Amino acid sequence: MATTIVLSCQSPNTDAERKEEVLEADRKFNQMASEKGIAEAFIYYADEKVIKPTPGKQPVVGKFALMDWYEKNPPGDEKLTWEPLRAEASGNLGYTFGGYELHTKTPDGLRDTVLYGNYVSVWKRKSDGNWRYVVDTGNATDGPVLLKK
Repeated sequence: MATTIVLSCQSPNTDAERKEEVLEADRKFNQMASEKGIAEAFIYYADEKVIKPTPGKQPVVGKFALMDWYEKNPPGDEKLTWEPLRAEASGNLGYTFGGYELHTKTPDGLRDTVLYGNYVSVWKRKSDGNWRYVVDTGNATDGPVLLKK
């Protein structure tokens, strides 16, 4: 009976709490990309078994391969920001969907070009409680992402 009482007093993480954790991880990921750069953030938040689709090429598989890919394809002066618009989570898996803005310079360096798109990140909760993305992909859109509720 005492075991039953102790177990019933523990508060397991609900799906709603996990959803908030995933949203917070995505927001911190965005903050790191803004402060430290795209490559550093994408490598830091990647799961060891990450799958990262790349435009027109085979996906990058694994964190070490992702590090190598960014070394060979540095983002340069690009600034990437995003905002999660929707998320769900259950147990140790979750996803975020949102819109992004990619700011680049024209080849002559005189003008800022802004590209818009949407993204989906699939997240996995690690044994230490931190969330890491296992898949991250997106595509360009014709303007800022608007998501009807």
